[in-house]
Amino acid sequence: MPLQARPRVMFSVVTVLSAFALLALPQTAAAGSISVSRPVNVTHDLFADNEESLGMNGSGTLLAGAWNDFDFNDGCGFAFSTTGGSTWAPRTFVPGFTKFTNDPNVPGTGSFDVAGDPSVAWNPRFHTFDVVCQAFDVSPPFPIQLLETTFDPAKANPDAGENQSYGAAAWTHPVTVAVGTSTGTMKGSNGQFPDHESIMVDTSTAPGHHFGRIYVTWAKFNGSGRSPIQVAFSDDNGQHWTGPITVSDKGHQFDQDARINIGPDGTVYDTWINSPNEVSLTGNQAMVAVADVTSAVDQVTAQLLVAYTDQRSGASNVWITHTSPGGSISSFTTPVRVKPSPNEEFFPWMSSAPNGRVDLVYYDRSCDPANTLNCVTLSSSFNGGASWTNTPVTTNGFNGDTFQACLAFVQPSNCGTFFLGDYIAVASANAKAQVLYTGNGPSAMDVFSIHANFSG
Repeated sequence: MPLQARPRVMFSVVTVLSAFALLALPQTAAAGSISVSRPVNVTHDLFADNEESLGMNGSGTLLAGAWNDFDFNDGCGFAFSTTGGSTWAPRTFVPGFTKFTNDPNVPGTGSFDVAGDPSVAWNPRFHTFDVVCQAFDVSPPFPIQLLETTFDPAKANPDAGENQSYGAAAWTHPVTVAVGTSTGTMKGSNGQFPDHESIMVDTSTAPGHHFGRIYVTWAKFNGSGRSPIQVAFSDDNGQHWTGPITVSDKGHQFDQDARINIGPDGTVYDTWINSPNEVSLTGNQAMVAVADVTSAVDQVTAQLLVAYTDQRSGASNVWITHTSPGGSISSFTTPVRVKPSPNEEFFPWMSSAPNGRVDLVYYDRSCDPANTLNCVTLSSSFNGGASWTNTPVTTNGFNGDTFQACLAFVQPSNCGTFFLGDYIAVASANAKAQVLYTGNGPSAMDVFSIHANFSG
């Protein structure tokens, strides 16, 4: 949820949490033909949905998505698919977080007023999806927690009603990962609260890995906007957690948007963005009107790739930089634009497939000569970020200011907030890339699903 204003900044720090001897590496997958499916409206909602996260199993057939849900429940919306994203179970929400359901007369199973910023990952060791959300109250003493739960699709009833969340048997009771107090102000004031969290699961059984280990990383916002990056991990599917562990240094205090990535040798990387202070970009030579940052590790070459948006070329475009093969982070290549354009590109998100392909998805206004409407582009690299294919995921642009981000209990025509979100989602398997993004549905901002198939 947008508790903290996001400064327009560039990535600054990459921290290695663990390292092991490099494995013998196979050849990187070669580029072939790419076909794109038709978009599927996952939510068909009367109220806003945005800021998607996506988990996918290794075959690409089993998916789970979560998002900010602006219905009466005001929590983490949720749906799953057993058909590779071609069809989805009716939307619901993650239980155990908020006091509400989407029926004012039916109480929820959680204790908080609001939940949001979901992050989802598939855990092949336990055959479940791990879901983490931030949950908080809007009245004193303003408690905030990062809560983690698991969803077992084998125990889910897709025909359960909207307020049943596919049945209680499919979920574990939420466990606290981190705690804080916001004091109710937008920038934390004297509060100490975790925010902008993301999740990653180690899916490899190779030497140097911790198969099934869940990592959650976040920014710990506190007085005057200072926000060290912290990490916690669990080896028992979220029942117990080690941490928090602070991985940023005191010389870089204004951090946010951390992302965990795991290399083919078991090396764990945490990347984030940094600002020189709470309100100004002055003094950081690397920052040139930059916004979002995301990262992925090439699972063949062990290169860490970092993508971010930068306005040095005029319009905000997505740029990429990467380490040399072998996983060393002592130097990065000169950044280059992934898809040079005079129009805006923003909200990049990356993932990597086991065969070495790296997928990057982002909103792209090059589909509109007026540079107003939003489309979605998938860029893929088969050679560690040296070159990219650019595939339009959508070609019909949508106006992000058509629908306001309104709660179900607020009059939709008078809520006053246009909020497309801060990120979209992509998950990668060897033969496909699955994308979730926010678009305009019939009545509100909806979550859409689309996938690209790779052949040859």
